[in-house]
Amino acid sequence: MLLLAAAILLHEQWFPMVAGFLVKTEPIQAADAIFVLGGDHFGDRITHAALLARQGFAQKVYVSGPSGVFDHFESDLAIEFAEKHGFRDVSFVPLPNHCTSTRDEAERFMPEFRRLGFKKVLVVTSNFHTRRAGRILRAFGAEPEIFMIAAPTREFHPADWWRRRQDQKNFFMEWVKTFANWIGL
Repeated sequence: MLLLAAAILLHEQWFPMVAGFLVKTEPIQAADAIFVLGGDHFGDRITHAALLARQGFAQKVYVSGPSGVFDHFESDLAIEFAEKHGFRDVSFVPLPNHCTSTRDEAERFMPEFRRLGFKKVLVVTSNFHTRRAGRILRAFGAEPEIFMIAAPTREFHPADWWRRRQDQKNFFMEWVKTFANWIGL
């Protein structure tokens, strides 16, 4: 009972650490390509990737885009969104697909990136998704070398995630998916 009371009283100290574990990013550096993972419905990933391309970190942005959004591929909608928000000068490569998970994306695109001769790829995703996505992508081979980049997001704030409903949902779902990945599901 005393342990439970202490955990509740000290939640503002340990909650951020538990959430922070989900976030694992690497330094941004020059790469052969930028790869945007599917699953962003606000445009944070695509606009951050476009900004990185504009800053010269890679010449092209490869955009994964599962089907299922009112008979459209997310990649097409994301590119259209980025162009409407001032990124017409960026070279986007749509990757329409029927992937339903990060593992599907890794299985589908990592061999293709190797075939294209890529040595380094910046992978842009939401902050809460960086650790698990990096682990999954790297499980498909050492090349290309993967650098996980967290797009600024309105969906998850590790320092105080328990204060917002969407952050709570993302925290819970990402931990469930992380655990499932650890046990091979």
